[in-house]
Amino acid sequence: MQDVMITIVNSMVVDKNEKPDVTEVITEGKLEMVEDGCILSYDLDPEEGVEKPGNHTEMILDGNSFNFMRVGMYGADFLVEPGVRNQTLYRMPFGNMTIGVLGKELKTDIGTERGSITAKYELDFNAAMAASYVMEVSYRAI
Repeated sequence: MQDVMITIVNSMVVDKNEKPDVTEVITEGKLEMVEDGCILSYDLDPEEGVEKPGNHTEMILDGNSFNFMRVGMYGADFLVEPGVRNQTLYRMPFGNMTIGVLGKELKTDIGTERGSITAKYELDFNAAMAASYVMEVSYRAI
């Protein structure tokens, strides 16, 4: 495993007529290259922006699929595959909910020193589209 600096920029659009809601996270993490992709991991708490025991996130690129898994107070496990709708469980302090994830596009450019992954997808609740997302993940060796 290699130490990396990970930057995640997540843009959410609920209404096409409004500006995207953009969040950015920069954290140290680990990179592991695997046969058809890579695994990026970090331990940052998304709510407080600090490392906390029990919080762990893994982003797994495997060929043409991107799996985002987070454990902790805000848990998620969703899979983005272009052209495929998957269902997943989203865990929050007030309860869990099942959401649909429709993969729209996945672009990757990965290497051992630096790389990027861009995943475009839509989330839905009860089969009604709730928001469109673009998650841009980049990393560089440190």
